[in-house]
Amino acid sequence: MPYGATAAGYDAEVDVIRPVLALIHIGSALLYVSGFASTKMLTAMALAEPDASRRRVLFGIGDRFDFRFQILGGTLVGVSGIPLAFATGYGLTHAWVLASIVLYAIVVFIGAVIWRRRSIAVRAALDAGDDDLVVRLLREPRAQLLRWVETALVVTIVVLMVLRPG
Repeated sequence: MPYGATAAGYDAEVDVIRPVLALIHIGSALLYVSGFASTKMLTAMALAEPDASRRRVLFGIGDRFDFRFQILGGTLVGVSGIPLAFATGYGLTHAWVLASIVLYAIVVFIGAVIWRRRSIAVRAALDAGDDDLVVRLLREPRAQLLRWVETALVVTIVVLMVLRPG
């Protein structure tokens, strides 16, 4: 309890902070998941598109969703999650909280490191007009597996957040 605060006063402060943190966390999670799903869907649509110029447009729209929803939402989810856990009485010792943090760190690593490198290669191929390389890079079995793993991790995190097991 902060210095000089009474038990009743401290509870009142937490009661005000808790819904604000929950709103930020859940709202940013909605942004993140919407951006994640939209980017994955637009990439799938781009890969199914036979016309290279339309494919480029779909990738451009996907980039906007990635930046505006996934990156912004993901950042706010990470920043608000730990304080919300403590404000609601959960701590890092709760298995579902710790699992969610670890899984989210893996998802962030996949996006920021692995997809980033592949994204740079895809953009270079797009700029060079090498549509075959663009398609090959995104249809490569490792890329497909990574896409499924990443999706499974995000779904698992959402399930943990909703069910809060144990």
